[in-house]
Amino acid sequence: MLDWMKTWAVSAAVAVVMSVVLQALLPDTSIKKYIRVVLGVVVTAVMLAPLITLFTGVDVAAEAQRALSEMRSVSEYEYDAAEYKDYIYEVYMDGG
Repeated sequence: MLDWMKTWAVSAAVAVVMSVVLQALLPDTSIKKYIRVVLGVVVTAVMLAPLITLFTGVDVAAEAQRALSEMRSVSEYEYDAAEYKDYIYEVYMDGG
């Protein structure tokens, strides 16, 4: 139990430090407030992960890892316009 709490505390501290460093490196632009919100959500998720796991039984870290791997597989998708040539032609010809 103590080992689990130590791991959680270290990950929470790392999330907070990384958030502070990223915020310090950002230039003062209008997008900075949105990035601060996203970083705040990430830090909150890291802090609440043990409670979420306790109440729902879902391993938050495993779900995040699965979501990241799915994002990588989606980003590797190559769009081939030749597959949609007939559809595109039909839309432009019938629509115009």
